[in-house]
Amino acid sequence: MSNKNQEFQAVLLFIAALLIGLLIVVLAGCDELIKQEPFYEMTTPQNEHKMHDLTHPNHEYKIENVA
Repeated sequence: MSNKNQEFQAVLLFIAALLIGLLIVVLAGCDELIKQEPFYEMTTPQNEHKMHDLTHPNHEYKIENVA
């Protein structure tokens, strides 16, 4: 079992490492905003396209010929 002094030192070491890590992140941070591609909404005229019914082929199979 560790004594109170060792536990206190461990907590201080943890806090120091956390603060040093935070300092590194802040100092090495990005100076400019992230460049994003502009958003363009694609619109197509409706009169150029025709709507068709969805169909599927209806094949007649003979069950006697299926192996």
